[in-house]
This record gives sequence, structure tokens and C-alpha cells, in this order.
Amino acid sequence: IIIWFKTDMISVSSDGVLEPVAAFTQGPNRTCVEDTIARLAIMGHDRSRVKHLISVGGWDAAHPDTSHTAAEYYDAFQAFNGAIGTNTGRVYDGLDWDLEGNDVLNAPTNYFTVECLELMAELSNLLHADGYIVSMAPPESYLDVQTSEFSQSVALTYPTDVWNDGKPEFTLHGRNAYAYPLAKYPDAFDFVSFQMYETKSHAFYNTTVLGTSQVEYAMAYIERLLHNDGIVVDFTDSAFAFLGKQTLDLTDRVVVGLLAKHVESDVVPLTAKNLTSAIQRLEARGSKHVRGGMYWCIRDDPEGLVASVLGDFFGTKTTNDSTSIS
Repeated sequence: IIIWFKTDMISVSSDGVLEPVAAFTQGPNRTCVEDTIARLAIMGHDRSRVKHLISVGGWDAAHPDTSHTAAEYYDAFQAFNGAIGTNTGRVYDGLDWDLEGNDVLNAPTNYFTVECLELMAELSNLLHADGYIVSMAPPESYLDVQTSEFSQSVALTYPTDVWNDGKPEFTLHGRNAYAYPLAKYPDAFDFVSFQMYETKSHAFYNTTVLGTSQVEYAMAYIERLLHNDGIVVDFTDSAFAFLGKQTLDLTDRVVVGLLAKHVESDVVPLTAKNLTSAIQRLEARGSKHVRGGMYWCIRDDPEGLVASVLGDFFGTKTTNDSTSIS
């Protein structure tokens, strides 16, 4: 799967139209995307083998304009994607949610409004029902196996992770902000890519300050996600109190997110080599393994080292009914 960066969901006014309409911004150069798809097909990697998604959001990016409904954005996505109004067909096979916070602490995007989360949930459900692939790429803290707390704010700290100066260092963590769309429509999401490389993540804290080996940390993290309690989120004291306490079942949907660093790097919380070693050891115990691995981003891995390690490993696990992601 290739996830292209990025588009935004906005409200626009057109000449001669009184009311603003829902729209997706231009996104990557369409000709570049189509040429890449064509070149891959020539190499034997056609649309049946390689899927192309478009992401929404990114760090410091705007959250969707919520003055329009999910149905209106669904129509806008169809138009943006070439599914209507053109003869070329769909460019993208689906959408990846990458909504995040902002470096400015009081920025409005450091808070996920009820309307934003509802829009994520409803649009995902509509797209999934139409056969699109829908995924999300939460920073580690936006879907955090280490806490059941829920908050719409992503301007928080990890209070138990004490760095060298004796206090939490990063003030832009979340508390399971991405949990609501998953809890409302669990079947609408095909996979979830956990950004283990979030700034000052639990993963980085454990594998640096606490000295836990990357392989052992990855094993414990995966087992907690897939075998123990999983991600349990308590919505009781939130705008979504009607959900109560929910356990998010991520079986066959966990994708571990890495940074595009050398496979032997010790300056990242988890490398492709150590991720695959962790999964091999889990499988030797008879444990479930994750759906795949992803990394940010292709530009930072010009020699394809990370892709090679992930592809060699997960490619051996592709079956007729389960597509590995790398």
C-alpha cells in the first residue's frame, strides 16, 4: 500500500453558487500519481497488488471543516477522486486519517471537537460501505494501550515518563483521541498504523531511558494489543459517555509504524529489523502477529532499506485472504 500525502477537507465557495460546498484540496499532483501507478503496473505491480490511499491531515495541518456533513464530503471525495465527472476512474483506493496536533500549544487543532470525531466516523463508514479502504495513522498517544483515559485534547503530557531533566518533556501527547471513530464503527477501518515514532513516545522512553531492548518492547507491546486486554477506553466522563467503557478489537488490523532510518539505527524507538525479530519470536510461541509495518517516509529511504526488510518479511505471510502491508 502506498499512502500519498496529502489532502485537506475544506469548505469552498464557487462562482454563481450561493452556498459553500464541501471539497478536498488538490493533494499530490494527479499526473504524478497516475504516472506512478502506470509505472508500477509495467513492473508487475498493478492495482490488484498495490493499493493507493490519500491521507487527510498531518502535523500542523487544519482539521476538517465540519460545517458539512459526511454525506457531502463523501460526494466531494468521489469528485476529487475522479469517480464521478471524469472518464479516468478512481485514482485512490481509499483514505487514511492522519489528523494530528500543532506545535502552537493553544492552536485549535490541539483539540478534536465532537463534530470532527463524528465526521471521521461517519465518512469512514460511508467510504467503507462503498468498497474503499479506510485506515488511520494515530500517533502512539492518540490510541494508547497504556491508559484507558479518553480526552479530546492532544496538548497533554505522559506524566509517568520522566526524562533526564526530571519531568515530562513533550506537551503535545493525546489520550486516545482516535478511539471514538473505532468504537462507533469498528468494521469501517481496515487497518490502524500506530506511529511508534511520535515525539517522546512510550516506545522511545522505554528503549532509551529505561534501556529495554527494542525486540522485547515490541513483543510486549504487540502482545498487549492483541492478546491481553487490548486497548480499553473509558468514555464515561466525556461527550461520548453513552459508549461507557469499550474494548477495541484490533485483530488483523495492527500495523506498526516506523521511521525511515537505517535498519541498524539505534536513534529510533523501533527498527524494521527489530520489529520483524519480535514478530518471529511471538510466532514461535504461537501468538498472533501484526498485519504489517509501515514507515514514514519513502523520501527518507532512497535505497529502500526499510521497505526491503519489511517486504521480505511480511511478503512471506501474504495469503489469499490477508494482504500484508509494507
